[in-house]
Amino acid sequence: MIYHGINKLLYLQVRDILVEQIESGKLAPGDALPGERTLAEIYDVSRVTIRKCIGNLVEEGYLIRNRGKETVVASRKVSHRLGALLGVAEELSEVDNTITTEVLKKGYEKITSDIRKHLNIEDESQIYAFSRLILKDNKPLIINYSYVPEDIGKMVETLDLNSDKVFAYLENCGYNVSYAEQVITAGICNKKEAELLDYRLGAPALVIKRTTFLENGYPILYEKSIYRGDEYQYSIKLLRKQRIDK
Repeated sequence: MIYHGINKLLYLQVRDILVEQIESGKLAPGDALPGERTLAEIYDVSRVTIRKCIGNLVEEGYLIRNRGKETVVASRKVSHRLGALLGVAEELSEVDNTITTEVLKKGYEKITSDIRKHLNIEDESQIYAFSRLILKDNKPLIINYSYVPEDIGKMVETLDLNSDKVFAYLENCGYNVSYAEQVITAGICNKKEAELLDYRLGAPALVIKRTTFLENGYPILYEKSIYRGDEYQYSIKLLRKQRIDK
């Protein structure tokens, strides 16, 4: 219900009602909203108020305004809260049971200078590399490139990388996976990535590079993941540092 004459602006009241309908599933992804005139009549507000509300929801990612067409509910972004160390597929399958994995490539490769730096390998060893496409509701979401030292590769190559969880397997083998160093940057999709992700060339992407270490500080896995920028988000809880009285 919209309340006139209270401190909360009308467009924000309408916004809260629509957000509740979207988050509860009453309005599902792909559903079209009624036109501005109809919404204005439903909520007893002006079309200007509705237009401002819709613009706000488009900016927040709840709605998509198609040029010359209707306004529809956007697909919900996959969200992950920073802090827990999980494998890419493991992290997503915990919050969404429609996540599936498709192995693109696997095998031993000659080590590059970049991988050598991240895995702290000094000799001319080869590494075991595998790349996977991770999908949500059969829609491509992430390209994950993973690299492990040769000795770890001899174990990982026995896994079904479409379904087996790498971290869980290594821990069952006695390896104490302890922590990771991760860098998140903005990027754009090149031609190959755009094709794999069914995304437009040059579209915004989230690029995550992560090195995972054992308890003794030994780097066991280096990954680079390309996330569709329109389908994924990270969230983090920030705590204000307590002031110390002098």
